[in-house]
Amino acid sequence: MADAELAAEDIAPLGPGFMLWQVTNAWQRKSRAILASLGLTYVQVVLLSGLKHLAETDEAVSQASLAHHLGADAMMTSQVLRTLETAGLVRRERNPKDQRAMILVLTAEGADRLASALPVLAEAETEFFDPLGRREQKFLKSLRKLWRRGIREKKA
Repeated sequence: MADAELAAEDIAPLGPGFMLWQVTNAWQRKSRAILASLGLTYVQVVLLSGLKHLAETDEAVSQASLAHHLGADAMMTSQVLRTLETAGLVRRERNPKDQRAMILVLTAEGADRLASALPVLAEAETEFFDPLGRREQKFLKSLRKLWRRGIREKKA
């Protein structure tokens, strides 16, 4: 057994949270490596994708509505959006219906960068989750259940 590998019985006391943390770290390393060439991070892709999706259904996407839609931390969303704005991928504009409010707009460059990132990310996800085989759908269903519960608890 390699030094970095732990036997199942050695990890068991740490539980599923430990395993989730380890898998999350592995996914973050992989996504960082593949998105670096596009000058994006995984969180940036998530926010750009969420903005694109919301903009297709709602004409005025606020920073708060984007964070809420994604179940993301409002402060983190704000910080990442500032970076995306500086990079010219997102613009903040006055809401024509409420001059006091700002709305988010995905720029043409942001849409192009997102369009480049999504297929690369999809391929990486397929490769990363391939060991699950046919169990992947059950795994995703379980993750969604945990995610929804986390969102409900966050609201409480």
